[in-house]
Amino acid sequence: MQEEIHIQGCLVSLHWPKGNADATLAVDLTKLQQAKAEIEDESGITHRIEVCVCWDADYLVGKDVVARSSDEGVFLSEI
Repeated sequence: MQEEIHIQGCLVSLHWPKGNADATLAVDLTKLQQAKAEIEDESGITHRIEVCVCWDADYLVGKDVVARSSDEGVFLSEI
């Protein structure tokens, strides 16, 4: 059984895997992609977790977000 994840805070950075960063038009940009998110919570602790996000998720950097686990993975969304 996997641990339930619920992290709320400011998205400090979003790191794309090397293969995804070099993607071409052959990649389906409508599908969620795996990335490593760094989220700083209100107590100042930075959490580094793997999340499922859309290709345009870079706009979330610097914004308040929440990372929640589900049956399909950990999803990141803006608050």
